[in-house]
Amino acid sequence: MIESSFNTTDIQTGNLNAVDSSDEPLSSSYPSLDYEIPNAEEHQDLVRAMRKACGWGAGLVPSWFIQQNEGTRIMAIFYLPETKTPVGMGGIELKDFEFGDKDVADPENLRGCIVSLFLYKKFRRQGYLGRMIQICEELGRQRGLKALTLYGLSKAQGFEKFGYKTFKIEPRNYGGDTFRETRFLLKEIVD
Repeated sequence: MIESSFNTTDIQTGNLNAVDSSDEPLSSSYPSLDYEIPNAEEHQDLVRAMRKACGWGAGLVPSWFIQQNEGTRIMAIFYLPETKTPVGMGGIELKDFEFGDKDVADPENLRGCIVSLFLYKKFRRQGYLGRMIQICEELGRQRGLKALTLYGLSKAQGFEKFGYKTFKIEPRNYGGDTFRETRFLLKEIVD
C-alpha cells in the first residue's frame, strides 16, 4: 500500500541522467533533461501555458496542484540542463480521476498512470519524449510503484518502443456523444 502522503521535497528537482534502475540500459540516444516538481505559487502559469499549447487541460491545472499536494498526483516540468529552457511536462496519477478504472491507476495495487505528457513541437523527434518517460518511471519507482500505464488514441501504440505493452482496448467517452477507441498500455517498473 502506498502511503497517503507523498513528500515531494524528496524529489523536488533532479538530474536523473545517470540514474535508471530498470533492467534496460540507459539509452545514450536520449538527450539530457532535468526536471522539477512544480508548485502552484511558482509554476501554475507555466503549467497552464503548456496545457494551452497542448490544446487541452488548462482548466484542470489548479486541481492537479491540489491532487499533488494530497499525494495522488506527481507532476514534473522537464527542461534543458544548460539553459533551464522548459521542453515539456508530464506526470503520474495514482488514481484514475476521470473514470475510476483500477486497471489504469490504483494505489493499493501500486499502479500509476503516466498522464499529461506534453513536449513543445521544436523538441519533438529528438529523443526527449523517451527521456521524459524514463524520468516518470524513476519517479514512480521512488514512489514505490510496481507498474505504470498510459493510454491514448490511435498513436498510443507508439509507446511500445518504450517497453509498454497493450493490455486492453476499449471505447471511452471524452466528452459529447462520441466514444473513441482507447488503447491502454502497461509496463512493469520493479527493479
